[in-house]
Amino acid sequence: MRGAYSLSRPRVDGPVVLWGGALPSGSLKYLTFSRYLAALPPGSRGLVELSGGSSALALDVLGRERGVPTVALTDAAGEAYLRAHGFQGQVRHADSIAKLWEHALAYEREGWCWPRQLTNAAMVACVESWASALRAHVRERFPKVRRVVCGFGTGATLVGLTRVFSTGGFTVTGLQPAPGRPLPGWRTWAHQNLGPEDLFFAHHQRVPLDTAAPASDGFTALMDWARRQARPEEVLVIAHNAREQVPAYVAASSAQA
Repeated sequence: MRGAYSLSRPRVDGPVVLWGGALPSGSLKYLTFSRYLAALPPGSRGLVELSGGSSALALDVLGRERGVPTVALTDAAGEAYLRAHGFQGQVRHADSIAKLWEHALAYEREGWCWPRQLTNAAMVACVESWASALRAHVRERFPKVRRVVCGFGTGATLVGLTRVFSTGGFTVTGLQPAPGRPLPGWRTWAHQNLGPEDLFFAHHQRVPLDTAAPASDGFTALMDWARRQARPEEVLVIAHNAREQVPAYVAASSAQA
């Protein structure tokens, strides 16, 4: 299990990063959905989800591994992102969440597996299953780490990490996008939620959220937040789809050699 994690500290005295981009679909969603789909209903015609980002990319890879097609329900911008990142499935558009939801329901009635990631509390348990091994790995390799930060999307990763890491004395924070600066796969709880049906609804009053400074992408926002903390070397950044970078101190050493 430990081989699934790519962890490093890009800068001396800077945060540690979990590089989700090293996984087969290029994001940590691969770990979560692979556990959820371990019980894929027999005879499922395919996989369908409301997503224009990491979830659709993970389901696309997992669908191909299982020999079933994947449909992503999103908008034009979401499709552009998916195609640019190698999505091979079908994409259907709609101009509102309500209509995308109707499409997903229609697929579900026809025998497709719809994980319902925005409302399905089972996703949290899927995250917990890989977060427990991650915590042990972090404690062994980076014992200084005491805080965890991740982007806030469905909330499943944030809640799962909080349940696992907080029992070990860590503090976990979810990061929302800066006002007027949307980031792929992230949302702002106050303005983008499904009410009581939302997966995060039962947790929003006790799981801390913070707001990122304006940034060009989620990884930059997370790293900026971590570096602004009093002790950035104690922070673990959960980078859902970022790929490992050569540590600055390693690059400097190579240049001097």
